[in-house]
Formats: sequence, C-alpha cells, structure tokens
Amino acid sequence: MIMINPREVAAEVLVSVTKDGQYNNMALKKALKQNGAMPVKDRAFVTEIVNGTLRNIFYIDYLINSVSTVKTEKIKPWVLAVLRSAVYQMVFMNVPDSAAVNEAVTLVKGKRLGKLAGFSNGVLRSIAANKDKILLPDEEKNPSKYLEVKYSHPQWLIKMWLNQYPYEFVKELCIANGKASPVTVMVNLLRTTVENLQEDMLEDGIKAENGEYIENALRLTKISDLSALFSFKHGDFHVQDESSAIAVKVLDPKDGEKILDVCAAPGGKSLLIAETMNNRGSIVSRDIFDHKLELINETAKRLGINIIKTELKDASKCYAEDKNLFDRVLIDAPCSGFGLLRKKADIRINRSGNDIDELTKLQREILTAAAEYVKVGGTLVYSTCTICKKENIGNVSWFLQNFQYEAEDITDLLPHGIESETAKDGYISLFPHIHGTDGFFIARLRRKG
Repeated sequence: MIMINPREVAAEVLVSVTKDGQYNNMALKKALKQNGAMPVKDRAFVTEIVNGTLRNIFYIDYLINSVSTVKTEKIKPWVLAVLRSAVYQMVFMNVPDSAAVNEAVTLVKGKRLGKLAGFSNGVLRSIAANKDKILLPDEEKNPSKYLEVKYSHPQWLIKMWLNQYPYEFVKELCIANGKASPVTVMVNLLRTTVENLQEDMLEDGIKAENGEYIENALRLTKISDLSALFSFKHGDFHVQDESSAIAVKVLDPKDGEKILDVCAAPGGKSLLIAETMNNRGSIVSRDIFDHKLELINETAKRLGINIIKTELKDASKCYAEDKNLFDRVLIDAPCSGFGLLRKKADIRINRSGNDIDELTKLQREILTAAAEYVKVGGTLVYSTCTICKKENIGNVSWFLQNFQYEAEDITDLLPHGIESETAKDGYISLFPHIHGTDGFFIARLRRKG
C-alpha cells in the first residue's frame, strides 16, 4: 500500500507557489493528480491547508516573525512552507497543536534538514503557547497595516482601496476575501432542467441550491470530483461564477446573432452565450493559446453546442477582415484578478502595482482593436474580474472619450437582486462582501453611427 503524507504534499505545493511563482490552483491540481492514491479525505485536507495558508499568509508570517529570531524572508523555502502550513493548522483548523508541531518537525527532518528541526520545533511551540497573546498592529493608528496583517492582503493594495472606498467597505471586502467561495455551475438548459440536475446531484451526494441571481445557476456543497459525475459527462452543466454569467446577461445575446468573444478562455461566457442563444447563431471564441482553445472545443462538444468556432488570434491586434462584422462583442479582459482573491489566493503575493500599469495598457489595446469589430448600432461589453478603478471605469472613460461609442443604461438587463446607481451610466461593479460573487466589473457600450 502506498503511503502518502498529505502534509508533505501540501508543503510541496506551497513551495511551488511561494518560491517558484506557480498558480495555486494549477500547482494543487498537479500535486493531487500525481498523488492520486490519496484517500478523498486526505485530498480535501491538502486542499484546505494550501488554500487556507495562502489566504492567511501575511497573518501567519506575522505570527512567525513575532516569535522567531530568523525572519520569514531568511528561512529556507521548505522549512518556511512547513512552518506556514503548521501554523495554519494550529490557528485555523481543529488540529491539536502537538500533532501539527510533531508532524512539521518530522517533515523538516525528512528533507535532511535535521539541524533546523530544533528551530522549527521552537518556533511552533512558541506560537502554540502565545498565539492568542500576540498583539496585532493598532487598527486606529495604522489601519492599512492592521488590515494587511489581520486579513492577509498586501499593504499596497489596501492603500489603493482605501483611496477609493471607505474604511469599513475595505474591511468588509477583506473579510469576504478570506472566506472560501462556493462552487457555482450553470445548468445547460439545452440538455436538462434545473430541477432535474438538482435531483441528479442529490443522488450523487451533492447539495445543489439555486443561485442568487441567475435562473440556471446552482451553488454546490459537499462536492467531490465533479468531472466523475454522469451529469458532467452528459453535458448537463459547466462551472461558472454568477458574476461571469451576469456579464452575459448584460451582453443580452439573441438567437441568430453573430457574436465575438475576444478573450474567451476558459470559455464559460462563450458557452453560456451559446446556451442563451439556444444554440442558434454564430459565436467566434478567441485566445492566444492553442491548448485553451482545445479546452473550449472539448467543453462545447460535451455540452452539445455546435455554434462556437474557436480561433487562434491576439485580442490586442486588429484584423481587417473582422471589421464591422459582429452584432455583439465581449471583452473579458486580462486583468489583475483582485476580484478572485477568494479562489486564487496566490494573487496576494504574485501581483504588484506595476502589473496594473502594464495590464491597463494591454486592456486599452484590446479595446482599440475590438471597437472596429462591432457593427454600427451594435453592442460592446467590457468586463474584468478585478476591483481596480484604473482597469475598470478608468478604461471605460478613456474609451468613450476616444471612440464613437456611448454608454447604455443596463438597469433592465441586470438580474433581480442586483441594483446599482451606476447602472444607468452603463456599468456595474460587483463585490464579494455585497453580492456574494467574485469581484467583477461590467460595462455595456453601443457603437454610434
């Protein structure tokens, strides 16, 4: 029988993310695949440690630095990963301190780092004894530092948000970002009904509750491997957050239209557009990576959708043959992703303010190119999964000043339960702590002529 230590697997993933800069979801997926013999319970344990540690990484490091003479930036990557994961177990999980400490020391010794075993033991035992006594930065005197440590967000991001939103708003946003997000799927109404899929899910031991805003959305709990389900293989659903689906609502595609999705991967919006159009019309879905286009094609086939044509094209470049060709164009632009902190905790440590400047330049290049593709009187929808005004309303304002487009009132296009004063101005921002969705921005623009 193969013996796999789930704590070791979790620490290896943390090293891949924090030292090598890998995406946590990709590194975790790879590790779980390589250790496929692990029981379901252990796989869930690994997932919780990895995602939880990354969601709380600044707080965990603060605790370590409070008791250690060697600060985190000087600790060997393997030892630091083990320490971080052990602290997460001690502070946030129902793991006895002694078990977390002993297992961590064993992992350090196992990598021939026996000389550091005593150091690791001392740090963890000190945290175990003092974790409820370590004082955080003063919230009133240094609010940005307090939010950075307490809710594990980079301080530069906290300061940017505090320049844009009230303190309590930012605090509630940070709290929401520290909670795991629900897994949401869109029911493929071409294949089944919401009620039938709920019954099928229940038979598979999965609780599927109706979404908050989208009629064919289901929020899942008690999930195992969705891809193993018959309903998945039959094409009865695809995974997609409701925020993303609201962008399709705002696009408002109609049967028989010609639609362009210029940054389509992984394909959720293109698929939902096709389902909304009852698989009648034409959708062109583009990306710059072949393997991502293959994924879209595979999913479309699984869902029984045949109106999507994938193309390997760069969204930042304008192709003359596509000018004035499409009824509606969707730009789900590459962005800083700060609306996804619940799902992609590595963004906390892998993004910087410089990234925003570079992304804003790319976003404007994509807007410039896509503006040419819309028919006169047609619709352009611009969306991002970030909470950064420079990438969002900043780009839309710039676009309206430089192109023959006007903002369209989206009030009547928003689903029940979503209200915003900005809807009449053609855009909306969604926030995890307000809407329970990913952080998202959506704007609808009409080409004049």
